[in-house]
Amino acid sequence: MKKVLTPLVAVAMLATAAFAANVENPLYAPAQWDFYSKTGFSFMYKKSDANLAMKAKDWEYQNEYILRGYEDFGLGLTDRFALRGAFGYTHDFSIERSGPHNARLGLGYRAINQPVEAVVWDLYMDAWLGGISKMKANLIVSKVPIIGKDTVPFSFKYDNYANGRWGIWFGTSVGKTWDKFTLSAFGEVQKTFGNDNNEIKIDGSTKPIIEGLVYGKVYDGVKKTAIDTVCGGVAVATEGAVSKDYCKTNPSLIPVGQAGSVIITAEDKAVELAEQNSKGIASSYFNGLPDDFSVKTKGVWDYVAGLKTFYEINNNWSVGGGFTWRHRGTNSIEKVNITNASTIPNAPTVAAITEGIGESFKGSMEDGVEEFTLTFLGSRQFTKNLQLTLFGECTFDTAEDKAQLGSDIRAEVGLRMNWQF
Repeated sequence: MKKVLTPLVAVAMLATAAFAANVENPLYAPAQWDFYSKTGFSFMYKKSDANLAMKAKDWEYQNEYILRGYEDFGLGLTDRFALRGAFGYTHDFSIERSGPHNARLGLGYRAINQPVEAVVWDLYMDAWLGGISKMKANLIVSKVPIIGKDTVPFSFKYDNYANGRWGIWFGTSVGKTWDKFTLSAFGEVQKTFGNDNNEIKIDGSTKPIIEGLVYGKVYDGVKKTAIDTVCGGVAVATEGAVSKDYCKTNPSLIPVGQAGSVIITAEDKAVELAEQNSKGIASSYFNGLPDDFSVKTKGVWDYVAGLKTFYEINNNWSVGGGFTWRHRGTNSIEKVNITNASTIPNAPTVAAITEGIGESFKGSMEDGVEEFTLTFLGSRQFTKNLQLTLFGECTFDTAEDKAQLGSDIRAEVGLRMNWQF
């Protein structure tokens, strides 16, 4: 029996080294106190989508040139537990948008490790660190008015890729190696928690639109007050000949003046006063707006699943590929946080106007995205510790009407250095 077990143990050790030593192998995991780092840079070409969000910015089917940086690392705490992290930064030269697009830190656990059959099952949980930096954007006037529910003729022009929110990832992967070929499947779910960690600057071009919105929201109430004022003066001036209540009920029948041959009624006078006062309120409200505001976002769920393949040609060369599907959840806004929003001394009026504008931003933002990504890579082992990998990705997606991340096509090529210690 001992003679039989000895070669099996030797085979197991060799199998473990074969499918676990190459960092690009999807079944790779560091042994206790082993450390690995994958540092990469890439160039991405993107053609923007033609949905409502892009039309609003007059940016449909435009070319974008993007530089991205990556850092993935891991440290084996035991032969089963490992600390893991993944971070990424993006700069889009074409639209001057930059910021972290990835920020994860967590633990991985090797639940099943059968080196003889080369079968592996991993579980992992990562904290999503998007809340480290604020989501930043500008509120601008839409180049093309957006038609849809819960909308106003505004658009958000995002300045960075950070979503400003914290969250958590849960994932699992399972795989098997046949000689030099490895196949792995994985699935992940992310819960992002809503907050107001964002900063939206108010572009000057929005002034006429905001003033128009405020004017429309306050006009009816101001007109009613103006009729009360005009009719109160008529009742006094005519010594009761026309009752105040009758004037308010029939303002178009009560003459209060004359311009040439045209009789000016109480309603005409009230309309003139209402227009003047409403414009004054709208201007005062806008002039009192802060430079920026924030919104209260709801939590959202993302889902990811895919396949990865890997083939080790020899000790120095290997290739791989994969397919990934990702569902980016649709965001929603619960509340608009606008403080010190007016020079109007009447606080209830200011609060009512702010709430009215805020209602326009609530509800679905219609920004969900379905992504489908093909990945290819080739690696060369240069030293015991250093490996270089050339990788490429092509992504197709279907984006909802107001999605800022949607594209007609995305193609990326990059190089990364893999270190093991």
